[in-house]
Amino acid sequence: MVKNILIAIGSPKSKKSNSESIGNYIMDKLNKKEAHCSMIYLRKEGQQVECVDVSDTIVLVLPIYQNSVPGLVVKFFETLYENREKLKAKQKKLFVITNSGFPEVEANKAAIKTCELFAKEMGFEWMGGISLSPGTLIDGNELEKSAKTYKKFMTSLNMLINSFINDESVPKEVYKLMSKSFMNPFFYRICGRIIQIPVKNKIGKDKFFAKPLDYGYQTK
Repeated sequence: MVKNILIAIGSPKSKKSNSESIGNYIMDKLNKKEAHCSMIYLRKEGQQVECVDVSDTIVLVLPIYQNSVPGLVVKFFETLYENREKLKAKQKKLFVITNSGFPEVEANKAAIKTCELFAKEMGFEWMGGISLSPGTLIDGNELEKSAKTYKKFMTSLNMLINSFINDESVPKEVYKLMSKSFMNPFFYRICGRIIQIPVKNKIGKDKFFAKPLDYGYQTK
C-alpha cells in the first residue's frame, strides 16, 4: 500500500530557513524514489488539517527557540487537536527533526518531548525525534553544501528517508549518530567570541552590551 508522507516546516522565517533546507532535502530524495509526498509551511494559513488528514506519516521539521517549539507549531498542534474528530481513523505516524543554534543536544530534548506528548494525545504513533546541534552552518542554503560538515546528519537523514518509504521503524543507528553535538561546545563558544570582536569594535562596547529592556530597577 502506498503511503502518503507529509513534510511540515515549522519555521516562521519566510526565506533562508534551515528547517526548509532540511525539508527540501528530504522532499527531493523522496521524489527521486517516487514516493507520495507533499510539503506545507506552518507559517502560512492553509489547509493544514486537510493535508494531515490524507497523510500516513508526518515529518515535522522545526527550529528551537528558548528550548521550546515555535509558537506557530503550538498553534498547529492546537488546530489539529481541535479538529481531531475530522481526521480519518487510519493510523498516522509522527517524526520530528529539530535544529538549534547552540551546540548542546540536550537543549532540544524538551521540544522533542512536547511533540511526543502531542502525538500520544492525538493517537498518532510516535516514531521519535532527532536534533541537529548546532545547525547554524547550513545558513539556509541547500543541505548538500554542508554535507562535509554534517556527514553524520546526512547519513541519518538517508536512513530516515528509507524507513519512511518502507514504512519501517527508525533504525537505532540514527539516534546513535545524532546523540552528540557536531561541534565541541567549548570550541563553539571560542568561535563565537572571535566573531563578536569585529562587531563590537564597529558599534562600540556600550551598544554591544546594551540592555534596552533593563531599566536599572533593583529589588530591595
